[in-house]
Amino acid sequence: MMNQRLAWLFMTLFVVFALFAISKQMTEPKGEIRAALDIGSGATNLKVARVDPETNKIISQIFERSIPVPYQKHLEQSNDNTFDQVVKQQGMQAIKSLKEIADGYQAKKIIAVATAAFRQAANAPQFAQEIEKQTGVQVRIINQDEEGIMAFRGALALSSAEPEKTVVWDIGGGSMQLTTLTESGTYLVEKGKTASISFKNAIIQQIKQKNIATDPSPNPMTLKEMNTALDYAGTLALQTDPYILEKIHHPSTKMIAVGSLFNYGIRPVVDNNQKIEQVELEMAVYKMAGKNDADLPGGTLAEVAVSNPLLVLGYMKALQISRLEIMQVNNADGALTYPPYWK
Repeated sequence: MMNQRLAWLFMTLFVVFALFAISKQMTEPKGEIRAALDIGSGATNLKVARVDPETNKIISQIFERSIPVPYQKHLEQSNDNTFDQVVKQQGMQAIKSLKEIADGYQAKKIIAVATAAFRQAANAPQFAQEIEKQTGVQVRIINQDEEGIMAFRGALALSSAEPEKTVVWDIGGGSMQLTTLTESGTYLVEKGKTASISFKNAIIQQIKQKNIATDPSPNPMTLKEMNTALDYAGTLALQTDPYILEKIHHPSTKMIAVGSLFNYGIRPVVDNNQKIEQVELEMAVYKMAGKNDADLPGGTLAEVAVSNPLLVLGYMKALQISRLEIMQVNNADGALTYPPYWK
């Protein structure tokens, strides 16, 4: 009788512990918390997310923040192709602030990728070392192909789009990428012939015939100047890789636009719509004719408030892109799910 009671007791305890283990497994959040910094040419972006390390899919986004740091603008004003002390201090402070936030979420670790401005600046490697010394964050200066891949992976990690039927478009302060998959499943990255700052400067120098040192803003712009800028953007757009052009024109292709320029420079122009039509953007752009920086949104970024939409519209017209879906994605999203960074 005693043995029977002990057997029932052990059986009951086993069931209780088993149910507790199952319950704990079901209630504990899956995945691991990761943090990534996208040190772009015009802003530094933080993303904190819970990621499934098995599938490298983002389970949930926990936190995001963007801090403007005009690396590309300062670089183009430099006489020796270096970051000056002012922008380095801004950049360092942004990284310190964002790292402090990420640490508060107990992220597994924080990784950082830097793009066009860091590829161009002569003192970028030394600055990256200084960032690591002061913050403990290792900065990877990625090439333009890697930048396109990061954007593509980030968009696919947060959407149900079919990879082989998707083109991801990213425009930064210093570079532009159109990225897709080839029939063999490899990445194809079109390196755009212009970007936000270089396009703005081209308007000032080539269209308005002014000096960017004394006139850093192209505003106000006349309708004639706008149309000339659209034609110029279109000429550059038509140099896009034929494979990507063909895919863009295919009716089943989904065009996804990502990055700060689209989210903070285009969406506000079209009533913050996530999906924008070419016609809608065109109407909004022409309403900006004759406005100076004080009349335009964007604060310190007002000088690109007109040129950025003109760049996007010029490409859309030339490449016959009738509509775009804008996603709140940047290189940090791609970095969060890129296996080599998390080994």
